[in-house]
Amino acid sequence: MSRFAQYYIKYKQQPGCYDWEDRQQHLGAFFKPNSNLVFSLGNDEEKKIYKHRVYNLSIAPNITVMRFANDIDIDIERDFEPAKAKDEPSCFVIIDNRANLRTVAIQKRRKAFSNTRQVAQILSTVIDQQLFNQHCYGFEILPDYYPTDLFTVWERKQAKTQSLRFAVPVMEKEEIMQRVDRLMMKDSDYLDDSILSSLLDVIYAQKQAKYKGVYTVMPEDRKSALYIDKKSVFMRNMLTYAQATDQPVELVTSDGGVFRCFIENEEDVSDKIVSHEFNDRYLETLFARVKKDGSQMEPEDRLKAEEEVVALMNSMKHEVVTKEEEQVA
Repeated sequence: MSRFAQYYIKYKQQPGCYDWEDRQQHLGAFFKPNSNLVFSLGNDEEKKIYKHRVYNLSIAPNITVMRFANDIDIDIERDFEPAKAKDEPSCFVIIDNRANLRTVAIQKRRKAFSNTRQVAQILSTVIDQQLFNQHCYGFEILPDYYPTDLFTVWERKQAKTQSLRFAVPVMEKEEIMQRVDRLMMKDSDYLDDSILSSLLDVIYAQKQAKYKGVYTVMPEDRKSALYIDKKSVFMRNMLTYAQATDQPVELVTSDGGVFRCFIENEEDVSDKIVSHEFNDRYLETLFARVKKDGSQMEPEDRLKAEEEVVALMNSMKHEVVTKEEEQVA
């Protein structure tokens, strides 16, 4: 499994630009088989080229999977002397260019790039130059951040809030309880650790038994909305748990929306980019000719992989209304 950071595309309308209404077609043309787009930064001897390969889904041609590589010099020793070797580690980038969608998913793979922002910056710079030169408008790839305040999101969605999903922690119980001790020194109307130790015992037992890694809280009456009650001992302890583990809480609404939020706090969490887990084996399948066992890759294998990619992108849609985009550009 890999983690993919969620970004979105922003087009920047400039005075006098033309072909604005065709901007998504212009972007799609860069990822066609006959495209000559080269991702490079710098000039002359300092110019660095980032190799890439693209795969357009057969079931959704406007979704492009791209393999994006970074040349890295590795220090080695050859014939007892210091030397350099070239490595070309890559990461996957998925661009959802379907009508009114602006979503980009970038794989977190430190072996290739130190962070996903670096990949987004390279893509943004090159595509922006091309689109401005050809059509006189700008282009940018920006990160989608987690909301920093669960309560604000809940107040907006309280009539449709169906459940809260808390992630099973990756850290040890002792570390969480140390963080809780520090949190309890703050004056807050929802912090409570009175039953947290027992809750953690249940959560860790769930994790050890390899049950689904999410702890779901919802009202007894499925038809009623979930109220995030700060007076409830149980809810206060769950909110304290979420803040101590520094993991987002998923607020699920009855109309299918999922909002990943952090608990309100004084720390700066505005740089936490929304991320999703996805099996990168499916992406490998799209580019491979044979399976790991040496057998031929079948069309059904790629179809299954494509379906999984579409499901991922459907879960992280960044949708825009064209009229609104033109007003704010």
